[in-house]
Amino acid sequence: MGVSTIFGVIGLGSSLVLIPLFTMYGIDFNLAKALGLFANGATTVSMTLNNIKKGLVDFKKVAFFAVVSSIFAILGSYSSNYIDKNIVQLLFLAFVFVSMWLLYLGHLSSKHQNSDNYNILNVIFFISIIAYIGGLIGVGGGAVYLPLFIYLGVTTKNSIVFTTALIPVVSFSAFFTYASFIKIDWILLGVVAVAALLGGYFGNTIMHKIKNDKYLKIIITIFLAAISIEMVYKQFTGN
Repeated sequence: MGVSTIFGVIGLGSSLVLIPLFTMYGIDFNLAKALGLFANGATTVSMTLNNIKKGLVDFKKVAFFAVVSSIFAILGSYSSNYIDKNIVQLLFLAFVFVSMWLLYLGHLSSKHQNSDNYNILNVIFFISIIAYIGGLIGVGGGAVYLPLFIYLGVTTKNSIVFTTALIPVVSFSAFFTYASFIKIDWILLGVVAVAALLGGYFGNTIMHKIKNDKYLKIIITIFLAAISIEMVYKQFTGN
C-alpha cells in the first residue's frame, strides 16, 4: 500500500516499483508484469474516481486517447511472447530514463505551462508508442505520459489528472492480455488490488493538497532516479 500511496501522490501507477520488487522475491517476470499492471490499473482507477468526484476529468479528451492506447497496449503485451526477456528488461530501464528526460524538458518549457495547444497527431503517435512499450514491459505508461504532457505545456496537476484517467484502460487491457496466456495467482492479485486501491486514493488526496507544482516534479524525479539506479545495479551485477 505504501508504494501505491507514494505513486498516487505523483500521479503514476506503481508497477515501475512493484515489478522489480516482485521479481526480487522470485515471482516469474511475466506474472510480475501482470500483477504490476493490475496494481497500476487499480491505483489509478481510485485516483480517477477521486478526480471525477472533484469534476476534474475531461471525458471527451480521455476517451479517444484511451481507445488508441488500449489497442497498442494489447499488441505490446502479445509481443512479449516473442521478444527476449533481457531485451524487455533493458526496455524497462530505458523507459524510466526517457521519462526522466521528458520531465527535465517539461521543466525547461515552463513558459508554456498554461497552454493546451498541441498537435493531436503528434500526441496520438507518441501515446501509441508509449502504450505498445508499456504493454510489452508491463507498465501503464504513466511514467512517460505524465512528463510528456508536462513537456507539451499542460500544468503538472492537469497532466496528472489526464494521465491517471488514461492509465487504467491501458493497464487493464494489457493485464487481461497477459492473463490469457499465463497462470495468474488470484489470491496474490487480490491482496495487490486492495493495497493499490487504498494507496491510490490516499495518494491522490495528498496530491491535491500540494499547492506548488515544483514539489510534485521533485518527488517524481527522485522516485524515477531511485528506480533507474536500482535497475542499472541489477543489470550489471546480475542480482
